Amino acid sequence: MTATAHSLPVIHLTDTLRGHKMPLETLEPGKVGIYCCGPTVYDMSHIGHARAALAPDVMVRFLRHQGYAVTYVRNITDIDDKIIARANEEGRPADEVARQYTAEYQHDLERLHMLDPDVEPRVSDHLSQIIALVQQLVDKGLAYAADGSVYFRVREFGPYGKLSGRSREEMLEAAGTRIEVDQRKESPLDFALWKAAKPDEPAWDSPWGSGRPGWHIECSAMSSTHLGDSFDIHAGGRDLIFPHHENEIAQSQGAHGTETYARYWVHNGFINFAGEKMSKSLGNFWTIREILGLYTPEALRYFLMSVHYRSGLNFEVEAPTDTDDPEAVRRQARFPGLEEADERVAYVYHTLAGVRDALAVGKDVPADGEVSAAVDGMLEAFTAAMRNDFNTPAALGELSRPLKEVNDLLAGGKGTPKDVRRRTLARFEADMAVVAGILGCFGDDPGVYLTARRDLKAARLGLDLARVQELIDARAAARAAKDWAAADRGRDELAGLGVTVKDGPSGTVWDL
Repeated sequence: MTATAHSLPVIHLTDTLRGHKMPLETLEPGKVGIYCCGPTVYDMSHIGHARAALAPDVMVRFLRHQGYAVTYVRNITDIDDKIIARANEEGRPADEVARQYTAEYQHDLERLHMLDPDVEPRVSDHLSQIIALVQQLVDKGLAYAADGSVYFRVREFGPYGKLSGRSREEMLEAAGTRIEVDQRKESPLDFALWKAAKPDEPAWDSPWGSGRPGWHIECSAMSSTHLGDSFDIHAGGRDLIFPHHENEIAQSQGAHGTETYARYWVHNGFINFAGEKMSKSLGNFWTIREILGLYTPEALRYFLMSVHYRSGLNFEVEAPTDTDDPEAVRRQARFPGLEEADERVAYVYHTLAGVRDALAVGKDVPADGEVSAAVDGMLEAFTAAMRNDFNTPAALGELSRPLKEVNDLLAGGKGTPKDVRRRTLARFEADMAVVAGILGCFGDDPGVYLTARRDLKAARLGLDLARVQELIDARAAARAAKDWAAADRGRDELAGLGVTVKDGPSGTVWDL
């Protein structure tokens, strides 16, 4: 889709800083710069990381569809306390740990159909920019050195707390738990920009001595390097609002002015497991890799999009109660929400398969002409929902009536002229390709997707695929020999395994 900057549609989004929904007005008409806080790479990524990556992924896809030129930056934090701790536990270099889990994260996101960011900066490649930014803050009196470390002087930055809405008293109360306590600080709220080197830890030279950057300064330096001192949208999880994003604002605006940095702050909600936020620190997380061993990537994408990105998402798990073995619990767990998403995605693909088969026979009709009402308005309604704060559950809801209408037409479409039927099916297929590009769902070959999904489901249920194929082959041989009694026994035995068979011109296909 192409458009001039003046003709671009209005898109609304909810800004955490202002606390309400508002129209997106970019720094440069027709262009959007987006920065998203990426992972700290010290372990396998869980589905909370998938949600944090999916929210900006869908934003980028939709903004581009609407005609915006988007520059998407998502960082990798490859220097951090947690990485060093994991390296010490495993007895290997910290950079080796970071490289491994960066590759694992990228592999998981690729399987989830996530777009590659335009730039994926790593902290280890931006030490000079980080040191220069810290020096700016020291020169302005907003930071001070103490025994080789450098701290931000929070009392000198008046707007501190404006993003989280916390008072100084609330922040001081949290200082003993969420902010590193250090007797060298002038105030408990002051946070580290540069950390003095410790024995057996990676370190780099700086004007204040050997050390490494603090967590917060990394994003300030990388975002300004690749998007400028001001850009349009900063995305991330709600857990980053305080202290991470609050500190980013203080650092960046302290260095470049209070009218700079992100114009809009967009935060996704938590994934909640048994009433608690899913996180590695709580030990209640399920990795992306574990879930993709059980369900298709699109089922997980659909599940994550089924609730608005700003809202909390409950991750239901039904675990066996007859064992105390944690590994057995994980192996035998069921996920009702994911199963529902899996069925819904399969329904869409079955519909697309039916449309493809119907259009493969018969003659084409002129594209201009009557199309059934629900399909005719589907893409417009879907797009309108997305323009309203990237509302994926509402947008998905706009597909329900067209899907039913198309399936009614595939079932016979009584009373519908043949040319209207064919034109409607063709329009649905074309518009669903647009939807697929925006959502990252429904864009695979239907037959390939449904076969892969069937095999995953069979494995999840413990079905012996070799035995199923053996029975199907035996039944096919019986049919070829016109031994209908044996063929019927084969069908019954397959049914006992939960398998249905469908015979067609190209052979027998089976499903669950």
